[in-house]
Amino acid sequence: MNARDVTTAPPIPRKGLVSLLVAQFMGAANDNILKTLLSFAVVRGIWEGKLGEGGQGLIALCLFVPFIIFSGWAGPLSDKYSKRTIAVSMKCCEVPLALMGGLGFVTGTFWLTALAMVLLAIQSTFFAPSKYGMIPEIVNEQDVSKANGLLNMFTNIAVIVGMLIAGFLSDSINTNNNGQNSLWFPLIAMVGVSLIGLIAILWLPKLQAINPERSLPLNGFASYASSVREMSKTPLLRAAIAWANFYFIATVALLIVTELGVLLDVSDSIVSYMLAGLGVSVGVGSILSGYISKGHINVRISRYSAFAMVISLFGLGVLPPSLGFMSVGLFVVGITAGMYAVPIQSLLQVLSTPERRGQILATTNAMSFSFMAIASLLYWIGRPLFGDAPQHIFIVCSVVAILCWFLTLKLHIAVVKHEQ
Repeated sequence: MNARDVTTAPPIPRKGLVSLLVAQFMGAANDNILKTLLSFAVVRGIWEGKLGEGGQGLIALCLFVPFIIFSGWAGPLSDKYSKRTIAVSMKCCEVPLALMGGLGFVTGTFWLTALAMVLLAIQSTFFAPSKYGMIPEIVNEQDVSKANGLLNMFTNIAVIVGMLIAGFLSDSINTNNNGQNSLWFPLIAMVGVSLIGLIAILWLPKLQAINPERSLPLNGFASYASSVREMSKTPLLRAAIAWANFYFIATVALLIVTELGVLLDVSDSIVSYMLAGLGVSVGVGSILSGYISKGHINVRISRYSAFAMVISLFGLGVLPPSLGFMSVGLFVVGITAGMYAVPIQSLLQVLSTPERRGQILATTNAMSFSFMAIASLLYWIGRPLFGDAPQHIFIVCSVVAILCWFLTLKLHIAVVKHEQ
């Protein structure tokens, strides 16, 4: 099956679009509130030094490992059952987990908050294939790029909001202006966000199971092997690797930014603004890419954007650091990253067969999170080598971005042949 054979479902109902965007927004915001707040806490907060230098890399690693382990079951599950049913179930799980994470701050129990973050990552693992897999079911093929652009834009706005909230919460806790009361703020924020997401997901339109006869694997990792074999026969595997490389870069870049407060001698709130600027720019790049595509999946956008990403990352790594320059540089990196990601994401959705789309996307997720886990582990191991100049790690990111550019060159050739 090629891209022309994919389903011609009616356009997504407005209520369904709003529901999906709001639910995804709240989930992404909650994940980033907890992850960023915990990262700040081990860098120079209430749990400073708990995980050693570069400990935020270990936090990111714990967030990624569940996606690697459980995606092998999450994908087939989203093929066998209604994606709406799975999405609603996962949002129901998010509320008590948000409560658990908040209680860790209230009681000063690091491991309770860390456990909540891991469990939220598992919840997100099972939500992801349903979330992305339902897009080709409810929009026409020519609208897939625009739908992904919108979803990515709202996701990145959510990341911004989550990081901003985390920065303000971190400063509130560290300055201790409100005494013990400030330790309740993370709990209130996360539980409130999760409740809004749960209400929103209930408005999703009903979706039928795509492959109800599908059997669930006993060994989730076996589904990865079969998916990779299937993907290797089409441009899907190369697209998945290009997608995973993007997340490798994003993971390292975000870990660097969380350290810029010390380098630039600014507060966590200012660092949150920088993270917010990065998130805004990724959203802008995503929506631009979706609309520039004009109803097509234009891989050339990814190719040009990858080249621009190489240059901008290298500039961040070699030029003298300052708040203004870092903010502008990160904004440029974000725009190029967003424009790079959307065509590849759309290609993964459209080229995968409807009956196995959930499994294919889950395998792609597992690959992406494997790269993210490797990035986090390498950051934790290699961070001491860069001493007081973590910005030089951006040079490493630019080298990885060269590989992204190379993959899009090959991917473009492969896609043209595939469509012929």
